[in-house]
Amino acid sequence: MHSLPLIFARQLNPGVVLTHELSMKIFKYESMNRERSQLDDEIVQIRKKQDNMEDNLAEALAEDEFRRCQQGELLGEPNEEDLLQIFKQHLSRIIDKLATKYERKIFLEMDLRKMKMTIEKEIVAVNEESAAANKES
Repeated sequence: MHSLPLIFARQLNPGVVLTHELSMKIFKYESMNRERSQLDDEIVQIRKKQDNMEDNLAEALAEDEFRRCQQGELLGEPNEEDLLQIFKQHLSRIIDKLATKYERKIFLEMDLRKMKMTIEKEIVAVNEESAAANKES
């Protein structure tokens, strides 16, 4: 059996036993939390790749411009559309990966909020049932 997360343990009255269904919801909540943490780590890694790629592109473009200047070709600079196309070409896969991760994270966070509210309501109900049962005893 896994331990009860602190955010829920504090809400549970002493001696109250969780139902199997409530325990499973808490387990699912913990699993979703781990997935969110993993997504955060993946997003950080993808962002690092994006930063490196942007730096490499900027260096390559600067070197290209420097070579043109050395050769006296001042007119051949790429315009904004060309630069945008170059960045799109090299960064589109990374941006797509980031968008997918962020989309999953948004839906996961919404599910986590709903699950947390459901668990908290069920804890209140279990607490009330336990209190009522103790009064009858």
